[in-house]
Amino acid sequence: MRKLIALLQEIFSPYVSKAARTYKAKDFEVTAPYPITAFIALALVTIFVLAVEASNIDLVQFFGNLNNMWRILSRLLQPNFRFLPRMTGPMIETIQLSVGGTLIGSVLAVPVAIFSASNIVKASAIYGSVRFAMSLIRTIPVLVYAAMLMFIVGMGAMAGLVALSIFTFTIVAKMFYEVIETVDMAPYEAIESTGADKVQAFRVAVLPQILGSYLSIVLYSFEINVRSAAIIGFVGAGGIGLLLSDRISWRQYEDVGMILLVLFAVIILIETLSRYLRRRLA
Repeated sequence: MRKLIALLQEIFSPYVSKAARTYKAKDFEVTAPYPITAFIALALVTIFVLAVEASNIDLVQFFGNLNNMWRILSRLLQPNFRFLPRMTGPMIETIQLSVGGTLIGSVLAVPVAIFSASNIVKASAIYGSVRFAMSLIRTIPVLVYAAMLMFIVGMGAMAGLVALSIFTFTIVAKMFYEVIETVDMAPYEAIESTGADKVQAFRVAVLPQILGSYLSIVLYSFEINVRSAAIIGFVGAGGIGLLLSDRISWRQYEDVGMILLVLFAVIILIETLSRYLRRRLA
């Protein structure tokens, strides 16, 4: 008890005593600024309490149901390896959706990124309008795109492919035009002054500077798409997510654990390969 009291005095004494904030050396003394850590902590706690009240979250019910969470976790940690053969097809489809969506979206993003770059397109009305349109498209989550596309192309992998393509298109376009705006424009202007058009000048002077960054962005988008492809299956857009949703609805948590284990291993493998390739491209 005495140790606790001493600790509390050490923590709160700088708030009430200037001497507790003064550090003396041989020839001089320094007084630290008035501490505000406790006030920040109090403000964060107040914000948390207000957020809980505004959201109508029942913390008593949450903590009362923790036993159910531990029970589900214990079953997830006992993956059903006999379920592995059934996962092969959906997992391959997930990777195919990721690859297809990444390739289609990345290719379509190139001209849009060029028209979004202010150092290539000088007219602010053009690049501003393109950026605004991209921002609007990017605000819609990929899961919502997949759900909407179900009514257009039907249930299955096609909806997932188009949704991932749109998602990749917006992300790559934004990141790529930001890369384009950082390039050295002196070679571009020099080639353009010789009479070459903008396309020729871009291909010769700008493209070699940004190609490595573009490929790195594409690989990064592929990593994200593998995760996204697993999620969009929850709305029936194909891939491993559809199987995951089915197993969760039937409360087959051992099968869910097996799916998550394989998905985790695939994502780690892809991320490792992607990081290696990006380092080679840098």
